[in-house]
Amino acid sequence: MMKTSKTTPKAVSFLSLVYLILMAFVYGAYIWIEQYRLDQAQYWLASRQLSQEDVIPIQLVGTWSTTTELVFYALFGCAFIFSVYLSRRLGSTLKSFLIWNTVLIATIGVAGYIVSQFSALAIGNLLQPLLLPASVLAALFLYQLWGNLRSSRNRTTR
Repeated sequence: MMKTSKTTPKAVSFLSLVYLILMAFVYGAYIWIEQYRLDQAQYWLASRQLSQEDVIPIQLVGTWSTTTELVFYALFGCAFIFSVYLSRRLGSTLKSFLIWNTVLIATIGVAGYIVSQFSALAIGNLLQPLLLPASVLAALFLYQLWGNLRSSRNRTTR
């Protein structure tokens, strides 16, 4: 007889909280790196001459920014895959994933807007990590809507 582990709602709520904290932390790191990148760009522009030694730190800061953005996407992707797994296993829908992440993306978007108002960071740079998750959430919303319409049609035709 196979043992199956039971996933409790309490465990899922705890994992959701950890996920939200990690996403906020990674986004905060992204903002910090972007600010550092802007400060360094101003310093390098003020020095008027870039040496070959200056190119390496410039590339490194760009790599940090890209890596942080990829970590943000990876966390979102892992949470999405886990939510799909749970929905298949437990027979539930992806509504909670959709709601949690919509609130998260909206909150981060507002925070990015506020940061852009009080710093020299461009709003486009601050919202860039949100484009892929927002697109996936929009597609998931349409999929959920389509599934609900399809199931309601099946119920009325019976």
